[in-house]
Amino acid sequence: MQRTFTLQLAVALWVGILFVAATPAHAEEQSYSSKVVQNRKHLGTHEFTAQVGVLALDAFTKGITFGGAYTLHFTEHLAWEVINGLYSVHADTSLKDELKALDVRATPFEVLDFALMTNFVFKPFYWKASWLDNRLLYGEFLFNIGGGYGWYTRSSRVGLNVGTGARFYLSELLSLRFDMRYLLFFDDTILEDFSYKDDLWLTLGLSLSF
Repeated sequence: MQRTFTLQLAVALWVGILFVAATPAHAEEQSYSSKVVQNRKHLGTHEFTAQVGVLALDAFTKGITFGGAYTLHFTEHLAWEVINGLYSVHADTSLKDELKALDVRATPFEVLDFALMTNFVFKPFYWKASWLDNRLLYGEFLFNIGGGYGWYTRSSRVGLNVGTGARFYLSELLSLRFDMRYLLFFDDTILEDFSYKDDLWLTLGLSLSF
């Protein structure tokens, strides 16, 4: 009887020890799982961007663009690009010169001179990388969609734009941006024949955030 009691007491002690040991381990596992994703290091409310780029779709005339933007960031993931403006300098391609050499004129198309846009910005991806094992790099990927107004060589049009971009942080204040946007501008007869002008806008920008 005494041996049976001693065995039961030993089993009870082992169960108690295992229960006590398992309790902090479970709590520690929960604390680690709640901190898997690191908070963003670079957060700014106001962002000013200077950018250069190219309007790349027109086969005869490319647009070399200069512009700037102001963006208001509400949260880590949502922002409003209040205004983004561009000025385009026209540059003829070699295809246009080849047609001139053959005494063939290309059909005159309108090209974009100026544009103003405003966009909703969604920033779902934030990343951190190691550079040569001695420096950490930070960045984010973003998407935007919005509308605007474009002034062409012979007309002005209301339009839409959608795009994506990548940001690389140089410091807490400065970041380098690469953006790609599809621009779509409609003329006055959109309800009749859906006539529009489109282009692909590629830009490199330097942003100041605070």
